[in-house]
Amino acid sequence: MPEEQSARKLNSFDIIIVGAGPGGLMAAQILAEAGCAVTIYDRMPSPGRKFLMAGRGGLNLTHSEDLETFVSRYGEAAEWLAPSIKKFSPEALRGWCEKLGQTTFIGSSGRIFPTGFKSTPLLRAWLRHLDSLGVKFLFRRQWVGWNDGDEFLFKSSDGETTAVKASAALLALGGASWPRLGSDGNWGPLLKERKIAVAPLRPANCGFVVNWSKQLIQRCEGQPIKSLRAIFGDKSIRGEAMITSAGIEGGVIYALSSVLREAIEKHGIATLHLDLRPDLSLEQLTKKLEAPQKGQSRSTFLRKSAGMSPVAISLVQEFLHKNAKAAESPTRLAFLIKALPLTLTAPLPLARAISTAGGICRSSLDKNFMLIEKPGVFAAGEMLDWEAPTGGYLLQATFSTAVAAAEGMMKWLESRKE
Repeated sequence: MPEEQSARKLNSFDIIIVGAGPGGLMAAQILAEAGCAVTIYDRMPSPGRKFLMAGRGGLNLTHSEDLETFVSRYGEAAEWLAPSIKKFSPEALRGWCEKLGQTTFIGSSGRIFPTGFKSTPLLRAWLRHLDSLGVKFLFRRQWVGWNDGDEFLFKSSDGETTAVKASAALLALGGASWPRLGSDGNWGPLLKERKIAVAPLRPANCGFVVNWSKQLIQRCEGQPIKSLRAIFGDKSIRGEAMITSAGIEGGVIYALSSVLREAIEKHGIATLHLDLRPDLSLEQLTKKLEAPQKGQSRSTFLRKSAGMSPVAISLVQEFLHKNAKAAESPTRLAFLIKALPLTLTAPLPLARAISTAGGICRSSLDKNFMLIEKPGVFAAGEMLDWEAPTGGYLLQATFSTAVAAAEGMMKWLESRKE
């Protein structure tokens, strides 16, 4: 936390935070440590539900690459987010974890995880600290807008609506992915009613629809394609993907999701190419395919000669079913294996996406993340209009913008006090 924070005492201010995810919790900590009375409202029955889900396979907090490269991962939003990320950097995030008694480590990919690997120990330590600061939680309270007196309106699970007035407030409601965990994006219309610009919410880090044959789905649904290179335009990503009944998902697909989504929005479809043998050059693969087939089926031949997996072979067979000429020679077959075209027709639904693109536009916020149309109301995290790949970038920007918004709120409160 910032060094000067301990000297600040803002005891006379009551703060509302809407959203008990990582952004809301981080802002609550900063504000409570500064002496504010903080109450967090959330429509779910417990805090950090998406945070916990994200950590089931290992909580990827941030990344260890150099800061300039790190910031560039945010694409068009990099310039906007850079000041907050540089101020509360990946190194600062690691230090915050350490203060909660949760050490971190750098994995072989450069990603940073808690030593305990899961999110549960970190969240428990965090909540204990917030409790010691006097932060209050009110669950099963859904924010439904403002009344004519600019008081916040919260609807409880029993249908009762309560008006709450505060010195300042932070909105940290997340995007619209994984809605069953709390972030459903229903805040958009509430903000638009107050003339706050909100870019349409779209899936990010998502899979895409592919019109597979029934036969391929029966053989390959749920099967991974390992050691794969996905190519779109001038972008090339190495990793894995997964065949689903609806299409294709996985790390390499998520990494290209923003450009694939934009291509589909512009042209109606996007053609992704898969290199199914990325460890072999086209010449090396062609030479292997020149071996005599000796009465073997094509599947057996591709498995033995080209070293292809059953899923990769099924993808090739799927294409050849309608384009038999692509196997007329070893050279053409090798080219197909190195650049198998997949037609993507749409992103998979937003509810299935890892994260969200779109949200509160930069033009609606001042440099401290305060809503220009609603002085005293700040916003942070995934409900802002930015997107980033997986790898620690999503959580880092959520934490960093929450820190910046909390710091901005304290400046605003101090100016009001004076």
